Amino acid sequence: MKNPSKQKIPESKIIDDIDINIYKTGIFRAALELEIWDKLAKGLDTAEIIAAKEGWDLPGTQMLLDDLCTLKLLKKHNHQYRPSREAEYYLIPEKPTYMGKSLLKEFLWEGEGLLAETIRSGKRPVQYNATKKEMVDIWLGTYVPNVTDVDAVLNMSNELWKTLGIQPHEGMRILDIACGPAPVSLALAKQNAGVQVTLLDWERILETSLHFAGNLEVDRQVTTLAGDLWTIDFGKNQFDLVFLGFITHFFSPEENVRLFKKACDSLVSGGVIAIRAVRHEYPRPSAPELWFYAVSKSGAAYDFAQYRDMLERAGFTSVEDVAKQPIKAIKP
Repeated sequence: MKNPSKQKIPESKIIDDIDINIYKTGIFRAALELEIWDKLAKGLDTAEIIAAKEGWDLPGTQMLLDDLCTLKLLKKHNHQYRPSREAEYYLIPEKPTYMGKSLLKEFLWEGEGLLAETIRSGKRPVQYNATKKEMVDIWLGTYVPNVTDVDAVLNMSNELWKTLGIQPHEGMRILDIACGPAPVSLALAKQNAGVQVTLLDWERILETSLHFAGNLEVDRQVTTLAGDLWTIDFGKNQFDLVFLGFITHFFSPEENVRLFKKACDSLVSGGVIAIRAVRHEYPRPSAPELWFYAVSKSGAAYDFAQYRDMLERAGFTSVEDVAKQPIKAIKP
C-alpha cells in the first residue's frame, strides 16, 4: 500500500485556468461597458486622449487598455492603441457583425452571483428568460458566425440533411420554428428552387433571416411568421418537414410535448420532424446544461430516451437518434 504522504500532489492548472478566466471576464466586461473599441474607431487612440475626453481616471484607463492588449483584443504601438482584427470585426457597434450587446446581456446569465441561491430554492429563471422577445439582442449576437461564413454553414447544413436522408424536391414545404438566421432550412431551398420555406421567429430576428436568404438568392422561396411560437397557428397538414433547431432545451417536457403536437398537426401524413438540441449525453462546454437551467423556467438538456417519449406522446413514430445528432421522427 502506498504511503499517502508520498503521493504526487496534483497540479492546480484546471483551477488556475478558471481563476484566470474570472479576471479576463471582468476586464472584457468593463471594456464593453465603456465602449472602448467604439472610441478607438473614432480616433481616440491613446489612454490620455480617452481619459481626458471622457473624464475617466487615467491610471485605470491605461491599465485597461494594456490588459486588453494582453488578451489580444487591442494592439499597441508606442502609446497608440488600435483594435485587433477580431475586435474590429465583432466589437465595434457600427459593424453588422457586432456582438457586444449580446455579450453584455450574457454576463447576467447567473444573476451576478445568484445561481447558488437559485439552486437552493429552485426559483428560476435567475436573471432573464432567454426565450422572451426582450432577449432578441442575445440571439442576434450569437447568430453572427452563421451569417458571415456562408460556405461553411451551407456545407454543414447540407451534410446534416444528407445524414438524415432528406432530399429536397419540387413542391417541398418546410416549417422552421425559432429559425434564427435559418441556415439549415435555407440550405434545402438553395439546393432546389421548388422548395418553399416558412420561417417562424420574432420580427427582428426574421430581418436577419431574410437578409441571409437574400444572400443565398432564395428569398423568393421564403415566407415568414412573426411572433410567439406558442400563440402562432402552424396550420394543419401543410408541411413535409418541420425543423426545430436548438430551442427545445429551454422548455419543460410538457411544453415540448405541446410544441411537438402543434408540429405534428402541421405536417402531412408521413411528414418528418427534425430536432437539433444540446443533449445530456453529449455535453457542450460552450452551452453548459446549467445555462438552460438559469435562463429558463423549466428547461434542461434531455437525453434521447426523453425526446423519444415526448415525441411519441405528441403522436410521432419511428423516432431515431441519427448519428448522435439530430433526432428524427415521422408523423404516421
